[in-house]
Amino acid sequence: MSDTESVSKASLAAAPKIWRHTIQANPAAAVAFVNRAPAQQAGEAVFANRPDGQVDVYYFL
Repeated sequence: MSDTESVSKASLAAAPKIWRHTIQANPAAAVAFVNRAPAQQAGEAVFANRPDGQVDVYYFL
């Protein structure tokens, strides 16, 4: 579980930009997460597949 799951992306956008991490259930959920407002720009998200089918998402926000 991520430390940012209980905090919305919109509220994090007001803070200084840093790399953050979340775990999403599958690739579709990971894509939906980074496209949620405020959507990430090119180079601001990195995905890594996990052996259990979940996806690590590192995003700059």
